Order: sequence, then C-alpha cells, then structure tokens
Amino acid sequence: RLGRPEQEETTVTSFNPNEHQTRVEGYLGQVLGKDVRLVHARELARSTRDAPWRLDVEVGGNARSFVLRLESKRIEHEYRVLRAVEGIPVPAPKAYGWDPAGEALGVRCFFYDYVEGESLLNQMLEGHPWADELYIDTACALQSVSRDQVEAVSDLLADGETAGDVLEDAYAYFQANPHSLADAAYTRLKETQPLLPEPRFSNGDLWPDNLIVQDGQLAGVIDWALAGFSDPIFEFLLPFFLRPTLRGRGIEERYCERMGFDPAVLSWYHGLEFFDSWRWVRLTGEPYEQHTDESLEADLARWLEGW
Repeated sequence: RLGRPEQEETTVTSFNPNEHQTRVEGYLGQVLGKDVRLVHARELARSTRDAPWRLDVEVGGNARSFVLRLESKRIEHEYRVLRAVEGIPVPAPKAYGWDPAGEALGVRCFFYDYVEGESLLNQMLEGHPWADELYIDTACALQSVSRDQVEAVSDLLADGETAGDVLEDAYAYFQANPHSLADAAYTRLKETQPLLPEPRFSNGDLWPDNLIVQDGQLAGVIDWALAGFSDPIFEFLLPFFLRPTLRGRGIEERYCERMGFDPAVLSWYHGLEFFDSWRWVRLTGEPYEQHTDESLEADLARWLEGW
C-alpha cells in the first residue's frame, strides 16, 4: 500500500507456492471440494505489507485465479472482514480457507478470488472524469456501511480513530522531540479544529490502486487488512496528498458535498496531513513518497502562513 507510514507492517515468509505445488493443490482442492491443478504462481507487487501470490489454477478443469495470503500480523482481521463484507453493496473478493494453525502450508493462510481489471488510480491520473466520480462513489458507499452491516466482526472493530486522535498522537512525538514549528502548528490546529465527523467504515486504505475497474465499472475493492472505522475525510484525502496532480479538479469538494461535510474544513485537514506526515518522516528517518523532512517542514510553514 502507498499509505500512511503508521500503517506499515512488514512480514517475511519464505513460502513459495511454486516449490510446494502438491501442498497448494491439496489445500485449494480440500477447501473448494474439487480437483485443483496449479498452473502458475507469481508474487504480486509488494505493498507496505507482505506481498501476496497470484495463483492461476484449474478447478475441475475450469480456469480460475486466486490470491494467496500468507502469514501477516493482521491476516485474521483481513479474512474475517472479507467474509463479513460479502453482503454490503460494494464488490469485494470472496475469501476462502482460513487456516489459523498453518496446517495446510506450514504458515497461516487463506485465499480469495483474484479481481481482474486495472487500477482506478491510473485512470484518475490520466484525467478521466468518470474515474474521479467512481472514486467519490466508492468512498461514499464504503463510508455509508453501518456497524450493523459488519456486526459479524464487531469484536475486531473499535470505536474508530478521529482526526483529533491523529492530531494528539502526532503532537505526542513533538512533545518528546520539541520543534517550534510543530508547537505553532499544533496550536493553530487545536484553535481552528472544526466539528469533526464521526468515524466511518472503510477498507482502511482508500488508495485508488485498491479500487479495481473494468470497462468503467468497479470490479472490486481489495486490501482489507486495515478495515475499520476512521475519520472519513482524512481517509478520503490520501490520494491528493500523495498525487498532487489530482488536486484542483473539485474532487475533494464534491466528496464533501455528497457526504454532507462543509468543504471549508479541507484546509484544516490539509494542515493535519502535513503535521502527521512530518512526525512520521522525522520518526522513521525515511521519506514518505515524495515528501521529505525538509519539504514537509516547508509545506507546514506555508500552511500556517496561508491559514
């Protein structure tokens, strides 16, 4: 995922399906109740978490493709949420074969249907208006899912993180690592903090690469390992922070209007994004995409001047 640094979690497992064909075929076959032949397995692009495997197989003589998810910190969370969202009005891949003891492959695992299509991010970056609207539509649909609709995983889903929580967590770092600009930014953010929305549901990573499209339609939302309730505006704004070319097209404003939020709050959220990201870049010593310690300090200073 090209997401917020605090959400990174890397797990390394040496399991390679190509080296364990018989075990993989047996595992899938037992779960699906049919004979399975593994045709090809390839590792998918690594996100900020572990890289899954695409499995191209024949199931009872018919070609199918799955994604094999192996041991990770939140693997049970992802599996259970995928099962819980099967009934919501947003397409998501169907999950199968949760193996918490790792009996089948030697590591905890499950698999889900591979979603054919292409990234919505590419379509948005190419400037297609329909892609912008589909991003808004999908975010609104996800954030309209009620707790009752995901009651099956209520034990996994806490009350949710608000933007106020994000602000306080970020400032806790600067209290231990003082900086005059951080103090000024925190004071401004606290003094101008708007009435914050209640946390809303999402897959936990509204990065448009996780929205797969076919022929201009949403084929599926992937990457549910961080699914839960969070500040909806902060979650929605991630692409515009990491891909500045998406700004200025009215996408953020149209989203706010659809959800009943005042678009005037966007400036405050942009300041919070700079503040929170600056904290993490300084903490990790690593850039956050194109954002560096120096650039974020300059961005935050400009935000303060322009507020």
